[in-house]
Amino acid sequence: MTQPRKQYPSLRRWLLKLHSDLLVINGVIDPYAAEYPKELSNFERLVLTLEDRRFFKHMGIDWRRFVRDAFRAITFRTHGGASTIDMQLVRTATGYRDRKIRRKLYEALLAYIIQHRYSKVEIMRSYLQIAYFGTGMKGSEAAAQQLYNMHPTELNVDQAASIAAMLVFPRPRNPSEGWTYKHLRRANYIKAVYARRKNSFDKLDKRIFS
Repeated sequence: MTQPRKQYPSLRRWLLKLHSDLLVINGVIDPYAAEYPKELSNFERLVLTLEDRRFFKHMGIDWRRFVRDAFRAITFRTHGGASTIDMQLVRTATGYRDRKIRRKLYEALLAYIIQHRYSKVEIMRSYLQIAYFGTGMKGSEAAAQQLYNMHPTELNVDQAASIAAMLVFPRPRNPSEGWTYKHLRRANYIKAVYARRKNSFDKLDKRIFS
């Protein structure tokens, strides 16, 4: 039986793969996302508070967070994945779930490249349109409609915090007491942090939409 030929690393194949993934990402970018509304909604503010507080300051990779989480990892302490919203858009759009360091670096490269193609608001809002919030809820519009019969821009702080927390704890088909406890704790944490940062978001609105 003929053995399959072993494929060696190829720059050409890698560039073709890069181009293919960029086309996939382009397919989920909403070109009108930055047009309206001309301010961050409660929901968007709370997502930034939870997922990526330096989102508008970095170029797809938050090196400060990366170094912090790497240090925590090597000292065997609790740490996050150091993923930015840009990297989460890349991961969700391409469908890859490999946690290897090579894949993480590739995601970071794609996240950096898209900074030169799309605005930060386009990236954030496009990610929220495809993010997974739980059973039957792909995208923030589906989640807000199913849970509150509203558009995400209409959510108050409590409602927005509840849905934002589902990015960490997606809602199962039949929520258990354990899930409810973890979800509520995360939602309350987001609201507490946001209350301390609200003024900075008011200033951010003026800067990015002026």
